[in-house]
Amino acid sequence: MTEKVYGILHGVNEEKRMIEIKSKKRVDFYYMSKGMFKSFMMYFTAGMYVFLTVSKTPKIQKGVLAKNVISIDKVISPFRNKPRIYYDISVIKSGVKNILNDKRNRLFIDFEMSMPPYSNYETFVSEIIQVGYILTDSKGEVIDQYSSYIKPTLFPEISLRTIKFLHISQEEIQGGIVYREFYNRLFDLYRKYDPTVYVWGKNDQLELVKANKLHHFRNFTKSMRFVDLLNLHKIYYGLKNDLGLFNAYNIYSDKDLSNQKHDALEDATVTKEIFHYFQQVCEKNLQIDIKND
Repeated sequence: MTEKVYGILHGVNEEKRMIEIKSKKRVDFYYMSKGMFKSFMMYFTAGMYVFLTVSKTPKIQKGVLAKNVISIDKVISPFRNKPRIYYDISVIKSGVKNILNDKRNRLFIDFEMSMPPYSNYETFVSEIIQVGYILTDSKGEVIDQYSSYIKPTLFPEISLRTIKFLHISQEEIQGGIVYREFYNRLFDLYRKYDPTVYVWGKNDQLELVKANKLHHFRNFTKSMRFVDLLNLHKIYYGLKNDLGLFNAYNIYSDKDLSNQKHDALEDATVTKEIFHYFQQVCEKNLQIDIKND
């Protein structure tokens, strides 16, 4: 169970990652995770007003009876008749909503990468070996869908680790396209539809930039707008840790995808489904509570 609290910041204990809030005639203690405390440390000065979501039941934390801080909702500083707002999660959530409601076409894309061998991996460099994407218009109507294996260049023979983890074979990889073919296809999508590209985590975008550099191709993707849905989830829900793609889907849907195999098109499809669920949450049409575990 959680509750909302607010009051004047009375004291800060950096060593114990605690703040003291003065409310009426009493002072209460609130304990934070390392990441949260570090992120908000710059705002923790005496006299600031803080608004928190906290656990309802206090616990002994580092020798002090304190409540755990679930999220920091607002930090303001009194200034005559116009208080200065340093942080406001409601404003941030409004910004997330605007990003999701962008009227441009949307490209949901995912890559699977080669993995290093179990030994002699010092010189190994990962490469994109499978791509899956779904292109939709701003209303969610599918314009194009694509999936293919891609032949690696630096290490043409994939490792046993890759085979086991992705449940694929060397023959399937050999039957794939060369990277240039995918590059040309993506460039055509960019020129014709100019989509916002939605990914889950930073890795796909980083691997795409690396692949273009490896093949000495012009990196037109730096002109594309990438949106990391994982990061938006962390911001919107105030999460301390990364959230796995299928774990996120399981939170929104009754269908359990925890045991699904790694497949680029399937992951792109799940990313698209999560986008639409998340959009409903931002529109207040769906209520989801994701806990910081």
